[in-house]
Amino acid sequence: MTDLATYRPDLLRHCYRMLGSFADAEDLVQDVLVKALQAKDSYRGDAPLEHWLMRIATNACLNELARRARRGLPHLDGAPGSDPATLVEGEVGQWLTPALDTQLFATPQQALELRESVAIAFLALLQRLPPKQRAAVLLKDVVGWTAENIAEALELTLAAVNSALFRARETLAGKPAPSEDPPPAVLREYIRTWEERDVDGLVALLRADVTLSMPPFATWFHGKDAVAAFLRGPAFAPRWALGFRAEPVRANGRLALAFSRPTGGPTTSIQFVDVADGRVVSMLSFIRA
Repeated sequence: MTDLATYRPDLLRHCYRMLGSFADAEDLVQDVLVKALQAKDSYRGDAPLEHWLMRIATNACLNELARRARRGLPHLDGAPGSDPATLVEGEVGQWLTPALDTQLFATPQQALELRESVAIAFLALLQRLPPKQRAAVLLKDVVGWTAENIAEALELTLAAVNSALFRARETLAGKPAPSEDPPPAVLREYIRTWEERDVDGLVALLRADVTLSMPPFATWFHGKDAVAAFLRGPAFAPRWALGFRAEPVRANGRLALAFSRPTGGPTTSIQFVDVADGRVVSMLSFIRA
């Protein structure tokens, strides 16, 4: 039997899309490969090996999803905050998590080809689908299975699979276009304001309808005035006083910023910045403990 680890990257991306958490996907895929190795004698060879593994992984994801609530994003799941001095933290496991391109793709070419399938906006929409709908549309439209293969793997009728695909595609039809990387000049100025603690300069870059979302905090802010009040307020001032270093990285198929302290140390957050007409329209910061 071929080394099962060969299929790990494809399984990992699939499980990440299903679960919305890269760490959970890593753990699950490791378990799947161990169990598949232990059960290798049950593989009859009547389907490609990758199909056998993907079926095991998909059903493991469905079992995991049956035990917990879906993951989301603060700015999609609740009203914006009204008090810039207060941050409410969400439940553990409530939010989507990002993944670096080096964790998701073997080559830059693969990242370019598959970037839309791991975009944060796409993952967020996927989490709104019932688990079997999610599995069906991913297996059909991303992995490339036939409806008959999906029906067998998910123990559904062909009619049920086609119905699930139709409903899932209706939901996903509203997904936004892939985000473009910020223009280099705007990105340089944006980084400068963070690293030089220039809050006035940062606020000047914001568009009037900007959003700031910071999982694991459930609190998010909408509008330039609200974001500026938070940046200048007591909830954020201690973090601002410590200073930041911002390093461009690639995550979820696009450019992001890895924030750390000026003195070095681990990454404290991964931030995605969207820019339109030279102004920042959204900041999505995944803050690490």
